[in-house]
Amino acid sequence: MRTIKRVSLGIKGLDKLIEGGVPEGSTILLTGSPGTGKTIFSIQFLVHGAMNKENGLYISMEEDVNRLKHYLEATFAWPLEKLEEEKKLLLLRTEFFDYEKFKLMLETNVEKIEAKRLVIDPITTLSLFFERPLDIRRSLLDLDRLLKKLGCTTLLTCEVPEGSSSISSFGIEEFTSDGIIILKYYVGNLPRSLVIRKMRATEHSSDEVPFEIKRNVGIIVKNVTKS
Repeated sequence: MRTIKRVSLGIKGLDKLIEGGVPEGSTILLTGSPGTGKTIFSIQFLVHGAMNKENGLYISMEEDVNRLKHYLEATFAWPLEKLEEEKKLLLLRTEFFDYEKFKLMLETNVEKIEAKRLVIDPITTLSLFFERPLDIRRSLLDLDRLLKKLGCTTLLTCEVPEGSSSISSFGIEEFTSDGIIILKYYVGNLPRSLVIRKMRATEHSSDEVPFEIKRNVGIIVKNVTKS
């Protein structure tokens, strides 16, 4: 029986819910409404890898990465600048609104730092490259093939409207992804929570489990028990 090599997400308390980590080289859709913690989760995943001999590439489709680095270093004490200087981590904002140029930039920078982990945040912005919904869907299928070729363990963040029951923006990301993690935030005193909706080749919890975002630490999954 072939053993599946697993990659730790670097989120305390989460790996035990997915047999120790996600399958190496898989593409995980990280979805949720604004403010649920998708970017924090993504950078924590990359920092954990960079500090454990797995270089990481972060592609911002919207936010200025210098402002992002300043906020994250100040809040969580993650050594982002140091990791970049050591070429273990690279945070970039795409300036392209041409899909072919975007793909080339992606390939070039994965090869440049020999990245093993990749984040595209958010994949939702891909819609700006195209005018027709059909072209968006085709591009997502094409991107999935490229990600498999690059061999990185990848997080694709996806933003859905507050209160929406949708998992993705375009209705296809959940089918091309190997795993789906949904982040939730409730107004009031209820804790943030997450649900592992899908994880190929993995026995995983199906419970909605609480998590907190803790200063100088990051995301911590709390009081979890495997289903």
